[in-house]
Amino acid sequence: MESTMQRLTHLFFILMITLVSSANASFHPLLDSDLNDLSVYANGTITMADGVIAHGNMQALTTITLATNGYVGGNIEAGTTATLSDNVYVDGYIEATTTATLGANVSVIGKVHTGTTATFAADLYVEGNIEAGSTITLEADAEVKGDVVAKTTVTIAAGSHIYQDVDAGTIATIAANVAIDGTLTSNSSKDPPPAPVVTSKESQITTVQAELKALVTDEELDFTTFGVNDESLVAGVYNSINYLTIAAGKTLTLDGNGMDGSWVFNIANNLSFGIDSKVVLLNVTDNSSILWNVLGETTAGLTSLGAGAEVRGHILSRGAIDGGAISLVAGIGDSCGGVFSASSTITFAASSIIGHQGCGPIDVPEPTTIWLLGLGLLIIAKRKQV
Repeated sequence: MESTMQRLTHLFFILMITLVSSANASFHPLLDSDLNDLSVYANGTITMADGVIAHGNMQALTTITLATNGYVGGNIEAGTTATLSDNVYVDGYIEATTTATLGANVSVIGKVHTGTTATFAADLYVEGNIEAGSTITLEADAEVKGDVVAKTTVTIAAGSHIYQDVDAGTIATIAANVAIDGTLTSNSSKDPPPAPVVTSKESQITTVQAELKALVTDEELDFTTFGVNDESLVAGVYNSINYLTIAAGKTLTLDGNGMDGSWVFNIANNLSFGIDSKVVLLNVTDNSSILWNVLGETTAGLTSLGAGAEVRGHILSRGAIDGGAISLVAGIGDSCGGVFSASSTITFAASSIIGHQGCGPIDVPEPTTIWLLGLGLLIIAKRKQV
C-alpha cells in the first residue's frame, strides 16, 4: 500500500545540496509536517472525474468527490464529506469530518472513520474498522474485516459478513443471512473515536512558495515567447515576471546532463500547459527534482493542464489546479510528484493520472542530519569564494 508519498522534504534536501554553492540553501519548514506525506492537497474541494488514478495520499480542507472507476493509492482525508461513486478502489483509509458515502463495489484497504454518518452501497469491501459518530448503513453483500462501531444505529443488509464485533449505540437492525463472527451489541457503551479533523495547509504552502521565490535566479524567461515553440532547459532557477505557458503540442525538455539537479520555476501569475503539451526528461537522475511555484501575485495564481498534457514534478499553486482529460502529473524516479493548491480547489477530468505505478516513500535524512550537511556544504562553498 502506498501509505506515504515521496516527501517534499526530500526535494528541498536535493535543492539545498544543488544550490548551496550560490548560497541559495534554506532549511525547509515543511520538515515533520503532515503535508510531506501528501501527493494531492486542496485548501478547498478535490473533484476527480471517471477513471482518475491518484497514486498517493489525498487531503482536502472541505469535500472530496471521486467518480466511478477511480483509484487512490493511499489515504483519503476530507475536512467535510467524502463521496465515492461505484467501483472505486482506495489503497488506504478514508476519514471524513462529517459524512462518507460510498457507491457499489467500492474497496477500502483500511478503515473508514466519519464524524457523523457512514453509508455504503452493495458489495462493499473494507479491510479495517468502520467507525461513525452517528449512523452506519451497509447495503447487501458487504464484507468488513474489522469492527463496526456507531454512536447511534447500525443497519446491515442481507448477505453481509462482519468479521469482528458490531456495536450500536442505540439500535442494531440486522437482516437475515448476515454473518457476524464477533459480538453483536445494541445500546452499546463503546464509543467511536472523535471525529477526524483536517487543518488548513495554506500557510505552510505559501511559506514554501516564498522561500522558493527568494532563491537566486539563473535565468528570466520571456513570458511572451517562451513555450511558443519546443524548449530545452538545464537545471536551475527560472523566473517569469508574469505567466508561463507551454503551448499546445509543444515540448519542454529538461536536460539533467546525467547529474543530480533541480529545476525551480517561479511564476508570478498563472501557469498553463496546452493540449498535448509535454514536459520530458533527458539524462535526468532519479535524485533530481522539479518544482512549479505558481505565486498569483496579481492574479488568482491558477494552474491548468489541457487534455493530454504531461507534466513532471510537484506543482505548488496559490489558486486552483485544473487538469484536462487524460492529463498526467508524475514525479522523477520513485517520486509520485504532486499537486498542491494553497487556497482553492483541485479538479481533474476523466482518465487523468497523478503519480505512477510503484511510486512511494523513500528514506529521508533526519532534520538535524540535513541541517549539518547543508551547513558543511555552505562552509565549503564560502571557502571556495575566498
